[in-house]
This record gives sequence, structure tokens and C-alpha cells, in this order.
Amino acid sequence: MTAFSALTSKLLHALVYPLLASAVAYASLYALRIGSRGKDLPPGPPTIPILGNSHIFPTRRLHIQFAEWAKTYGDIISLKIFQMTIIVLHSPSGVREIIDKRSLSSSNRPLSIISEMIIAENMNLGSGRFANETWRTLRKAVAQLLSPENFKQFEECVHAEASQLMWDLSRDPEAWYHHIHRFTTSFATTITYGRRSPCITSPDVAEFLHVHPKFLAALDIGAFPPVDLFPPLKYVPESWAAWKHVVKEVRALHDKLYGRLLSAVQLRLEKGAANGSFMEDMILNARKLGFVREEILMNLGAVVIQGSDTSSATLQNLVLCLVAFPEAQRKARQEIDNVIGVNRTPNPADIQDLPYTRALIEECSRFHSVGPLGLPHAMTKDEVVDGVLIPKNAIVFMNIWGMFHDPRYFDRPNDFMPERFLLNQFGIKPGVEDDAGRRANLMFGGGRRICPGVAFARASLEINAMNFIWAFEFLPALDPATGQEVPPNMEDYSHGITAARAETAIRIKPRSKKHVDLLTRQFAEAGRTLSRFEAELTDEDREFNMKWRRSADENVDG
Repeated sequence: MTAFSALTSKLLHALVYPLLASAVAYASLYALRIGSRGKDLPPGPPTIPILGNSHIFPTRRLHIQFAEWAKTYGDIISLKIFQMTIIVLHSPSGVREIIDKRSLSSSNRPLSIISEMIIAENMNLGSGRFANETWRTLRKAVAQLLSPENFKQFEECVHAEASQLMWDLSRDPEAWYHHIHRFTTSFATTITYGRRSPCITSPDVAEFLHVHPKFLAALDIGAFPPVDLFPPLKYVPESWAAWKHVVKEVRALHDKLYGRLLSAVQLRLEKGAANGSFMEDMILNARKLGFVREEILMNLGAVVIQGSDTSSATLQNLVLCLVAFPEAQRKARQEIDNVIGVNRTPNPADIQDLPYTRALIEECSRFHSVGPLGLPHAMTKDEVVDGVLIPKNAIVFMNIWGMFHDPRYFDRPNDFMPERFLLNQFGIKPGVEDDAGRRANLMFGGGRRICPGVAFARASLEINAMNFIWAFEFLPALDPATGQEVPPNMEDYSHGITAARAETAIRIKPRSKKHVDLLTRQFAEAGRTLSRFEAELTDEDREFNMKWRRSADENVDG
């Protein structure tokens, strides 16, 4: 061996090999830290190196498994998915401390590359990140549209649409599930775009019900490879990534629907035929508001329409609860008969005189949360709450379902008991000190991300609940072979962002001819309110309106 070779060997042993060994050791230690739970994080199920909790993370009905873990680890739990930290809140106090009081730190949304691939710059109020002035202006505009004060100008419209829903259920009860979708979508497009949909096959309703489920499915956990965890997956060629074809299709459908609706409003303004819709005002004031690109206006309208999906799920849940729990239906009907009688239809003010009906409405929302985890929040900086770290970039879920099924506060939480809300405002069992953070409208979220449409959602639910119970008897379907009643499966619901009840066959029977006559008269009168938003109907929709309004008028005159 030459002197140079010997020197080189000594240098390798003295410097390079130790450095390589140190690098390997450091890399190994770093890899082992991936997936591990830091000592300052809230407790949670045991992790394993690298994977964290991903090997036990549920893929369906996350809220139920999260609530089970909370029984062991407490009201604030943490989970590790590789390097990602997930925090799940199981108490109103946790929501108050993290989501409400620290809203400046907790109002962001998690990075969603899929959402950004579908919506330009992810400029969506629901999933968009709390990061720029445009988003905040969008939020302010929608909050103003859906404010309790602004609701008054649309109150007559929601009642007119609810009148048609009663009429639809009386003439075509088998399609009850779809009639509810028509009601919520039509009301949303009316106030947003100034165009309504009189039937379940109307283009706006049909297209929305085709596009929106695909949009939600694309955002569902596990629908696609974990691009958010491994961003380089975004750059995999489309020929090797079938999921990119699906995302591209959803974006094309999304842009087509909301682009068409926006174009209809622009054309109406050009013709000088404005009817007072929200988007007319946004278009006219776009430059002043800073909405310089059409995509912003397009996605502004989309968020209001997409909210109708939750409203549909809420009303569909109400109907199936009436079917599944006939004694509660009977008690509410008796109360409504005592207060309203059979000589008129319900009006919004009646709800104040119907404590059991209000309790039933609250119990429906508690018993089955249509948004069991809400939409996730993301932390923009570290926060320490009750001695535990809620770290920057953590994803935070509010387990609404878990809070409403907590046996510490709710007697027999898995039973349907409207009476619990007659005892106190929140349905808490007697003799128990309630969580100090509990508040009304918890199911609508919290902080700066709380749903701005609370007033509209409440009004829609209350008038329809009164109408349904006043006008109809809701019964289980009959088995054609045995003639026996088939109770609805209350465990059959979707497992995505919205826990929507599955379409179920039921029977809906008008209570009497007098009830039908009154709801028919109300439907006929509603046409005067709704006609203002019908200038752009298709020929098929005009024919539908003409046929059924003429029929209603004839029945009233007869």
C-alpha cells in the first residue's frame, strides 16, 4: 500500500465513515420520530414508527371511533398520520377554547391539493384557506346575504317553496326524498341566482345533484392517494394516475354548472331584467369588492348552493325520524292540532307556541348529526390549552356527534327522546352540571368558520317540520309479500362529509281532504311569489307549472 493510500484510508476511518455513520443514525432517528406523538401533545392511541396511527385510522364513520378513543384518552385526543397531527375535540369547552377563543389561530383549513385542483386557487368558502383578502371579502358577502336581518326579504320565498314541497308530497309521496332535494336546491338558486326549479327534473336541480356528489366524493378521506401527505404525487403524469382523470372530470362539471348559472345572471343584467338576486349585486359591485376574475364570482355562488346539501340531509333525517318514532310524531301532531287546528296552515310565528315540536326538531339534530365532524380546521400557530400543545399545522376536528352522544350529559344518548329538550335548553339530563362551553348552534361549527346560514337553516327546518306534521302521517313502507311494516334502517347513511340518510321507501298519507284543500290553496297562492324567479324556465318546466297550478286553481275553485 502506498503512503497516499494509507493516508486516504486513515482519513476515511477518521472522518468520512464516522460522518456517514452519524448521518445514517440521524436519518434513522428522524424516521423513527415520524409518526411518534410528542410529549406535549394530547393523549391518544399508541403509535408505531413512521405510520403513527394510520394503521388503525378508520375509513368510515370516523366520529364513532373517535368518540370511543375519547372514553379512554379524554376530551382532547391526538392522532398521528405519518408526520401529520390530528386533534379531535369532544367537549363544548374544547371547542370554546380552541375554535372560538383562539379563532385567529384555528380558522384555517387544511391543505387540500385535490380541492385546489378542482376549484381555482381553492377559492371556496368551505374548503378555502383563511389566507387572503379575497377570501375574507367573499366570507363577508355571504355572511351578509345569509344574515338574520337579510332573511326577512327572502322569508316569503322560503315559505312559498315550502308550500310547493307540501303539495309535492301530497301528489307524489313516493319521490319524497327527491322533492326535498328540489326544495332546498331551488330555494338556494332563487336567492343566489334569481332562478328557481319547479320540479325534480329541472336542469339546475338535476345538474347539481349530478355534480355535487362527485365533488364531495373527491374530497372524501381515502378517495384518492394521499396527495396532501405526499405532495410530489401531484406531479405524477396523468397517464400513470387514474385519479387525475376523475379530478379533471369533476372540475369540468363544477365549472360548467356554476359558469352557466353565473352567465344566466350576467345575461339578465344585460337585458335590464334584474330580479333582485344576490349575484346581480355581486356582479354590479365586483370591482369595488375586488372580485376582478370571473372564477371568484363563480365560486362565490357555488358555496351557497352547496350548502343546500346539508339542508336536504337535515329534512330527510327529520322525515325518517318521524317514521321511526311514531309516538314522538303523535305527540307533536297533537300539540300542533291544539295550537293551529285544521282550519289554517302553519305560519312561522306558530313555532313559539309549540314547545314539543321544537324539542322534536332539536332531538332530530342531536340524534343524528348530518355533519358529525363538521369541516376540519387547521392551526396557523402553536397554542397551549389546558397544558397540552395544539401545534401549528395540526388538523382539528369537532366531534359534534360525540358531544351530542356523551353519556355524561345525555340520558340514554342513543335513544330518541324529544322530552329531554323540555327539561332544559340543551337536553342535558337533570342533576348534572353541564359543560360550561355548551352553546346554541354547536352543530353549525365555530370561530370564524361558523356556518353563516344559521338563520336560513333554522327557518327552513321549522316551517317544514310544522307543515309535515300538520299535513301528513308518516308511516313505514309495507312489505309487498307479507303486508307487514318495514321500519327504516336508521344506520343506513353516507359516511362522507355529510352523513345523509339513505333514500328509503316510506308511506306519506294526507291526514284529511280538508288538509289537502288548505295546502292546495296555499300552493296556488305561492305562485304569485315564485313567478318573479321563473322568467328563465325551460319549456318543460313552464308546462309543468301550467299543469299543476291550473290543477291547484281548479281544486281551490271547486
